[in-house]
Amino acid sequence: MINTSAAFYGRSGSGKTTVACSYPGPLLLIDVMDRGVASVADVKDLEVLEVNEWDEFEDAYWWLKANPGKYKTVIIDTVTNLQQLAVLHILSKKKSANLEKAGDWGTMSRRQWGDVASKMKTFITNMRDLSDVNVVFIAQDRVFNFDDDEDESGDDHLQPEVGPALSPAVARHLNASVSIIGNTFIRRRTTPTRKVAKKVIKGKEITEYCMRLGPNPVYITKLRKPKSVTPPSILVDPSYEAIIALVKGA
Repeated sequence: MINTSAAFYGRSGSGKTTVACSYPGPLLLIDVMDRGVASVADVKDLEVLEVNEWDEFEDAYWWLKANPGKYKTVIIDTVTNLQQLAVLHILSKKKSANLEKAGDWGTMSRRQWGDVASKMKTFITNMRDLSDVNVVFIAQDRVFNFDDDEDESGDDHLQPEVGPALSPAVARHLNASVSIIGNTFIRRRTTPTRKVAKKVIKGKEITEYCMRLGPNPVYITKLRKPKSVTPPSILVDPSYEAIIALVKGA
């Protein structure tokens, strides 16, 4: 088995968690305030750990590090919510902080945003480097525009693009850390009308769950694979087996 690190991002309901849970089991899904496991309730060898505070996430990491081989795949769902836990953790040290608006414009200093980014970067790397395990980071999507106001971390403006919903510094670190980045989305299309035994069968509208993997001018994607392999721009019904086949060049 090839151990990989991946980041899957997209809108809610676009199949991110389903693709992640197609990875080899036993699987541990760290549910970070997401409550979105209904779609994978029937997956065998899946254990769900609910995390509602940053310290609980750190405890989960240290347990995994001390117990290698317990799981073949670890899923963090979502790192978008995990960043919010980091924000709450940093702001909780400030007695005057309004935690109900944690992370909103003007609620944090540049230094505090730097502390959040430092925590996130450290544990993204730590999770990725767990021994003999696949690690999948799930995130919501975010559109970065020229005129977007950046957070107080002082990051430069990015080119217009769609990527994981994280602060720019953390998103760049996540994108650089993993070997696979896929954007999930739902596509609706109409099958062509065809003629069978003199009978005309009209096309019908179908719904497809898809993932962008190949190079794209707008969506951030990534696939470490042999140079001779040209990944498809869109993978229909994405799964671990289909993605690994591309990684292997099969």
